[in-house]
Amino acid sequence: MYRKQMTDSNNNCSKGLSGAKEKLIQAIKRIKNELDECREEECEMYIESVGVENSFDVLEREVRAEFQNLHRFLDEEESMDLERLRKARQKQVKLLRERERKIAEQGKDLQRAITTLNSKLTEEDSPKLLKEIKDLIKRQVFFVPPAEVETEVRSGQFVGPIQYRIWKHMKSCLYPNITSVTFDPDTAHPLLTVSPSHTSMWFEEDKDVAACQANPRRFHYYYCVLGQQGFTTGRHYWEVEVGRKTAWRLGITRDDVHRGELAHSGTMSGIWTLALKGGAVVACTDPEPTRLCVSSRLERIGVFLDCEKEEVSFYNAASMAPLYTFTLGGVNVPLFPFYNPCDTDNGRNVMPMTIFTPSL
Repeated sequence: MYRKQMTDSNNNCSKGLSGAKEKLIQAIKRIKNELDECREEECEMYIESVGVENSFDVLEREVRAEFQNLHRFLDEEESMDLERLRKARQKQVKLLRERERKIAEQGKDLQRAITTLNSKLTEEDSPKLLKEIKDLIKRQVFFVPPAEVETEVRSGQFVGPIQYRIWKHMKSCLYPNITSVTFDPDTAHPLLTVSPSHTSMWFEEDKDVAACQANPRRFHYYYCVLGQQGFTTGRHYWEVEVGRKTAWRLGITRDDVHRGELAHSGTMSGIWTLALKGGAVVACTDPEPTRLCVSSRLERIGVFLDCEKEEVSFYNAASMAPLYTFTLGGVNVPLFPFYNPCDTDNGRNVMPMTIFTPSL
C-alpha cells in the first residue's frame, strides 16, 4: 500500500514537472520572441536617432549657410565702403599735396627773388645797376595762394546711418522676400466681402447675395476665400493681420480642395491651417486638432511655404516665434493661401482679416 502511494506520488510529480517544464519552455519561447522584438525595436530606435541627428546636421548646415550669406553680404558692403573711403582719402590728400607743392615752388621763386635783389645791393652804383633794379622791381614776384582744398572730413558721407543704409541694401538679397498676396473675390463665400484693393476681407451676416455670381471656384459651405496667387515652387512668406478677432482660420490649401462640405476639416482634405477656436490656438490636424502653447495673443500671423521641402510653417509675426510646421507630403497641384474669418460671433468677431505687408 505504501509503495503504491509512493508510486502514485512519483507519477503525479513527474506529470507536474513535465507540465511545468512545458510551460517553462513556452515562457522561454515567448521571452525570446519579446527579446527579438525588443532588439528589433532597439535597432529601429537607433536608426531613427541617427536619422534625427542627420536631420539636425542638415539643418545646422542650412543655418550656417544662411548666416554665411549674410556675413558675405556684410563683408562685401564693408569692402565697398572702405574702398570708397580709401579713394576719397587718396583724392583729398593728393589735392592737398599738389597745393603744398605749388606753395613750395612759389616759396623757392620768392627766395630766389630775395637773393637776386640782395645781390644788387652789394654791386657798385652805375647806370647799368639802376636800369637792372628798375627792371627787377617791374618784374617783382608776388605770392599767389593756390585754390583752397577742402580739408574737412565729413563722417556723414561714409558713416551716417550706416546700419540703416546697409539694411536697406540688404532687402535686395532677402530670400524669401515678402510675397505679394491678395484675396481672390471669385473664390469668396457669398457672405464674405473683399475690399476693392483685395487686401481686406470680412463676414457680413445680412449681406445681399443676389448679385453674387455663381462660380465653380467659389466656396459655398464654409466662409472661406483663397489667395489670388498660387505656388508650385520656391519659398514664400506673407503675413495676415487678425487683430482682436475671436475666431479665425488661415494657412494654405490645394487648388482642387472641395468647395462644399468636407469629410475632414484638416490635412486629410488637403488643408494645412492654424485656427483660433474657443480662445485656443490649434493646428488643424486630423483626426483631432493639436492645441498649441502660445505665450501671447496672436494679432498677426506669418506663413512660410517651402515648396521644395514640402513644409508650411506658422509664426507669431510680432516676435517671429515659431508656432507650428506641417509636412505637406507629395503635392502635385498648386497651393493657395487659405483664409476663413469665421462668423461674427454675436458681434464679437466683426473685425476684418487683412493682408499685412511689412515695411522693409
